[in-house]
Amino acid sequence: MTPRYYVLDVERADVAADFPANRVLRLNPVRVVPHFKSKTLIFRVGENEYKAVEPHQFLVDPEVMFTNILKRWLQKSGQFSKVVTDDSVPADFTMDAAVTAFYGEKRPAYSPQSVIEMQFFMTAADNPEKLLFQTGLRVDVDIEQATPSNVVTGWKEGTEELLTTLEQDLSAYFAKVDAR
Repeated sequence: MTPRYYVLDVERADVAADFPANRVLRLNPVRVVPHFKSKTLIFRVGENEYKAVEPHQFLVDPEVMFTNILKRWLQKSGQFSKVVTDDSVPADFTMDAAVTAFYGEKRPAYSPQSVIEMQFFMTAADNPEKLLFQTGLRVDVDIEQATPSNVVTGWKEGTEELLTTLEQDLSAYFAKVDAR
């Protein structure tokens, strides 16, 4: 079978108008839990059964893909003056993120969906033990049919919704911190 390649390309529509002067975020590489880490698309086909959908796969490793998406989104969000992935660059905050669900729903008793779930943790860069912000977000996007192309399109929509919510949650967090 000839491989079919996909890219999850998620961009924030526009760049925020205002950015804080000195609020640098170090983004650690996004982790994807082992059972969804494969470049091959995964469908859930039973209660505890998942299936790799050969030959449909991502062009790049999902961890690299999600790290790039999250970095670009947060850089445009206006929540940080700069988002870096280099450990040698001084930062005020460190964010860890994990993809904990990432599959196409194809169980007979369920409507077809693209499922994505992520966890986010932000600490002070100078005190990694001090958790400042934490959230877990899950989006189930209804799709017409559980085909690889539809599932990837649903993941794009779900990731946009998830990152929009993350940005709103970060904005609320920093509004409280800045008000002190």
